[in-house]
Amino acid sequence: MTVKKMSVNVVKASKKSRLSVSSLLPRIAIYSALVAGIMASCYDFKLNTIALPSSPPRGQTFLEGRQYITSINRGQQAYYAEYGQFSDSIAKLGLGLKEQTKNYNYTIVSSMGPVQTRHNHREPAQFESAIASAKPTDRNPERSYTGAVFAYKEKGSNLIKTISAICESDRENGTYAETWNPPTFDGKEIKCQPGTTMLR
Repeated sequence: MTVKKMSVNVVKASKKSRLSVSSLLPRIAIYSALVAGIMASCYDFKLNTIALPSSPPRGQTFLEGRQYITSINRGQQAYYAEYGQFSDSIAKLGLGLKEQTKNYNYTIVSSMGPVQTRHNHREPAQFESAIASAKPTDRNPERSYTGAVFAYKEKGSNLIKTISAICESDRENGTYAETWNPPTFDGKEIKCQPGTTMLR
């Protein structure tokens, strides 16, 4: 008697656990949409190919260099506003940035005191500058970045303003001259050196 009841209960339980067609269709639709979404996130529409996650997109290392230099430039502007001079080290900026990552080496190349422009050499110094660089490591063949921040007085004013820019090397693994030649400032705008392009 108990064996018969048990077998009937097992049959009822197995009937309950089976999915009906009406509940199976929504699940198939949800799983299909999920898979399609994952595939679309890996698809490179420009190249008409699927980029597998095993190799990270090439632009990620480019972004690191740009973001670090942007942060350093902003940190220098804040530092100047607080202390009236530029910092000579990344650590003093208090940004928590590493000076070396697996993709780039970061340095504050120069923190120069007041400088005169060539065409205004008889007047007092017109600006100060801070230059930072992001040089790719040997295992990362990417473009290099140079950040520049200038503090200057506008003509006819005692108010000190800061202006910043980032210059990107035109090619990967640029020459020493391309990566080290800092941008210049003519009292109105920053200009990147030949072999580099200003990022907008």
